[in-house]
Amino acid sequence: MQYALYNAALACAAPLLRVGLGLSRRHGSLRERFSPSLPDDVKGAVWVHACSVGEVNTVRALIPALRSRFPGAPILLTTSTMSGRELALKSIEDARVAWLPFDTRPAVRRFVERLRPCVLVLVETEVWPNLVLETRRAGTPVVVVNARLSSRQFPAYRRLRWLLRPAFSMLSTVGAQNEAYAARYSFLGTPREAVRVTGNMKFDAVRTEVDARSRLELRVGCGYGADTPVLVFGSTRPGDEALAARCWRALRDRFPELRLVVAPRHAQRLAEALEPFQGECPVLRSDIQAGRGPRDARVLFVDTLGELVTFYALASVVVIGGSFYPGVDGHNPLEPAALGVATVYGPHMGNFPEASEALLGRGGAVQVVDPGALCETLERLLSDRQACRALGTLGRKAVLENRGATDRNADLVAEAVAARLGG
Repeated sequence: MQYALYNAALACAAPLLRVGLGLSRRHGSLRERFSPSLPDDVKGAVWVHACSVGEVNTVRALIPALRSRFPGAPILLTTSTMSGRELALKSIEDARVAWLPFDTRPAVRRFVERLRPCVLVLVETEVWPNLVLETRRAGTPVVVVNARLSSRQFPAYRRLRWLLRPAFSMLSTVGAQNEAYAARYSFLGTPREAVRVTGNMKFDAVRTEVDARSRLELRVGCGYGADTPVLVFGSTRPGDEALAARCWRALRDRFPELRLVVAPRHAQRLAEALEPFQGECPVLRSDIQAGRGPRDARVLFVDTLGELVTFYALASVVVIGGSFYPGVDGHNPLEPAALGVATVYGPHMGNFPEASEALLGRGGAVQVVDPGALCETLERLLSDRQACRALGTLGRKAVLENRGATDRNADLVAEAVAARLGG
């Protein structure tokens, strides 16, 4: 009964969404999700779904692990967002890429019937009712890897338990990041014996090195010297740019060689993100690439895709956006920490509790209690390069000590397929 209501609501909403997307310059390509095309030669594929940029970054290590366990099968990676698709096409070489269909029964059923996957691998929380039910109806196991349901997400899932329970109950196997997430999946309907704690794949997914040539090209391209101190505010959200501007005005005269890099999480916020820096003459990374911007500007905004980790590799200190004010719950602190860069974030890290705990437990990151404490923390770190390097070294050690979840999750996928074939 609940899925009759769910599908009726989707059937009413779909025409309106189709019209709205057709009128949108920015999101028009999402209309393809009503009936996604499939690449050639993917029938019988290992199907991996990664919603957006964060999940695509997570599966970078998983896809080679799956390739080693399914050497003869094609791998299809689907995404739900334009940024996720763009990153997948650019950075994932060992998989074909397609859109995930919207969760309407006809769209999902057509997609599954054409693909006939040997397994569906969902990353983190992408448990859509029709996606799971139609895939299982076709006799295909559905495995959730790196599964999580954060404290911020869980109340909504709990309220919708009546709707979600059939889908959660049909999951073949779940590899949860920790015991709390495992318990939440079980509460929503997944049999407890089907849920295992496998750790956090984000420790495996982050890059631990950026090649010297890429670092040099970026450093020279941005006009930074070999010893230029660089402060990066990464994946900033509303409020973060104003905080970055306050810190910059407190630090710029104290450290005359310092350069500031601000990377908004969403490019469409660029105009809003620039507002707190009026009078500072910030330059855009895209303008530098096009030869239009000065290379000696002290404030740079990253409006390009795929360069943030390389900027992290140049940094003296990285500040993680989305962590200083309620509502976002932080972004991935492992990306700079894995590179041995001093990492700082605020009190709101609910999306990355294991990562934060691992870093703090090793003394490999600094968590400030409120935004007002950030400027003082940055001044202290920038004043003591040895302490900065030590913080980064400990952060890198914490990342390396917690790797291995990717292989454990890939083994779960292989076991699910073997169980299906054995059955």
